[in-house]
Amino acid sequence: MNMSSAGTPKAMRNMNEMLILDRIIAGGPQSRADLSRETGLSKPTISSAVTQLIGRGLVKETGRAENAQGRKATLLEFNRKCYYVIGADLGATRIRMALADMGGEICHYKQLAMPADHLAEPEFQDFLVQGLEGLLAEAGLNWDSIQAAAFGIPGVVNPADGEVSELVLPLRGREAALKLANLAQLLPVPVVTENDVNLAALAEYTLSGAEKSRSLLYFSIGEGTGGGLIIGGEIYRGLGGGAGELANVVLSAGRLEDILSAGGLKQLASSITAEQQTAAATPLLAGLEGSAEQIFNEARSGNVLAESILDAYCRLLAEALGSICAVIAPDRVVLGGGIGGNGDLLLHRLEAELAQLQRKPQLSVSGRGDKDVVLGAIQIALQAAFRLIRGQ
Repeated sequence: MNMSSAGTPKAMRNMNEMLILDRIIAGGPQSRADLSRETGLSKPTISSAVTQLIGRGLVKETGRAENAQGRKATLLEFNRKCYYVIGADLGATRIRMALADMGGEICHYKQLAMPADHLAEPEFQDFLVQGLEGLLAEAGLNWDSIQAAAFGIPGVVNPADGEVSELVLPLRGREAALKLANLAQLLPVPVVTENDVNLAALAEYTLSGAEKSRSLLYFSIGEGTGGGLIIGGEIYRGLGGGAGELANVVLSAGRLEDILSAGGLKQLASSITAEQQTAAATPLLAGLEGSAEQIFNEARSGNVLAESILDAYCRLLAEALGSICAVIAPDRVVLGGGIGGNGDLLLHRLEAELAQLQRKPQLSVSGRGDKDVVLGAIQIALQAAFRLIRGQ
């Protein structure tokens, strides 16, 4: 809203409507009389604004109030199905996408295999659009129902211009296709892009009910490594969007991603197996043949060698977390990703290794599995959608 229009009758009506809409969203079902008391607006002003909100589909009447005397008042509530948003996780090997209503509830979800790296940029963009349009078709919707779309990108996303760099290896070469300006041209709705781990951190922070004054570090460990930091309820992106790019942090044993990723865990397993020269070594743990998942499964079955590998791995992970926490001192650290999700085997080991920290964060594991990035994308898509509704 520009300054010249700020005091016009139309602008005042819009402000009143948004004040009432915000009150209904925050307070749940309320009557017109309730809204008049809470906002200080006159009953005619409330009635006119509510009529406009109902006409726009943003508010609906729902039932009657349980007042003790007199005529029971009609209740009003936010129509969460007035519009929808799309959240997508453009992963290294898989695209996860979800359709959510304006309350953030997922209505439809699907996964697609990421196309081969030899696919040209136009064909890749067509594939992405077709996937999104398939999502809408399966839900019985079209683009007119969508207010915004958000994409989680597995690389550095510059908050100033949406340029993409340092993509994960399987997607290298698709930086241009995934930058904000190009994605925005593909879709008939506002588009937002963000680093994928930042979105996972936002989802964990928002959906776990953390207090706005607290800080959270989401540490994703899988085929690669990355961090997302939330401070005071906001994503901290750092210079050029580079905050949380932990891969190049140097530990005593080497570069963090080389040591803690799935490949690093397998190398550690190979080294320990060779050193111990024990009959407990199985083909699952021999050299580089065993996967990280197999190592965790063996540890769960009581394999002593697998447990010793995880002991050594957690010492390295604790070293990394200790160094990171010494700098940013987060209230909470949440582990995610294919390795980080194994909380039953990692958390008690990390608690023991980090016991001497002067300021020890609360440790936990994301409970949202492979949907954490999608859920974060939905959160920022909703923010964009509400800005559009409010005319901001």
